Amino acid sequence: MTKTASTLLRAAERMEALAQALYTDLSISFSDNLDLRQLFQRLAAEEEQHALRIRLLERSQGKLRWPREVLEQFCSQCDAMIAEMETLRRDLGPFPASNDTTVVLERLAVLEERFGLIHAQDLARHAGPEVQELFASLALQDGAHRVLIKAAMK
Repeated sequence: MTKTASTLLRAAERMEALAQALYTDLSISFSDNLDLRQLFQRLAAEEEQHALRIRLLERSQGKLRWPREVLEQFCSQCDAMIAEMETLRRDLGPFPASNDTTVVLERLAVLEERFGLIHAQDLARHAGPEVQELFASLALQDGAHRVLIKAAMK
């Protein structure tokens, strides 16, 4: 299948939607811990906003021409991240394999770090100004998510 900017943006939106679902599941899993429940609800809401922003961008920028090799690389990264997130959601979803809060939070911090790398280093660098602005903003929010998750470990 030929990769397009629209294909890439839909994959990026799927990553955000999976993150929202994961955080929603975790808010249920940790419903007895008010602080974690509220953290996960907040992160789920923010990931939902990320997905919406990408969806809107795809509608206006989905026909942009990007070099084929760039699209192939980014789509592969997104596909790998989606697969990893689906596994993570199975492991940590509503009934996590581990109730060890630290283990769960460490895995989430790594996830947010990877999101930030994909958003900032990859997507933002090779796009037009509007796309760069969105993904740079998402990368900053990913960093803020990581800080919140790390703070919850203390």
